[in-house]
Amino acid sequence: MFGALLALMLVPAAAASADNKDAEFTSYLESDGIHLGTASETANMGRAMCQDLDAGYTQSDEVNQLTQRLSQDQAKLFVLAATAEYCPNKHPAKPGS
Repeated sequence: MFGALLALMLVPAAAASADNKDAEFTSYLESDGIHLGTASETANMGRAMCQDLDAGYTQSDEVNQLTQRLSQDQAKLFVLAATAEYCPNKHPAKPGS
């Protein structure tokens, strides 16, 4: 019973934390002129990109895909921001690596 109560208490906190992370990610991108939808939609794009990277796609592949909607520089920024926020194990040690 205690475990179930604890789980119920932690779920809203985890959801709020994810919401804050998503809002901060979206706000960062928007401050650089990148508008891709709601915080939830933008975060989902970041998470999907991380899944692509895990599946073997490269960051260059992702940039190329994003240039259908963004400039080259914006696409690179999105990839860097998304990897930093949602899949840090895929974040390059320095830009361009």
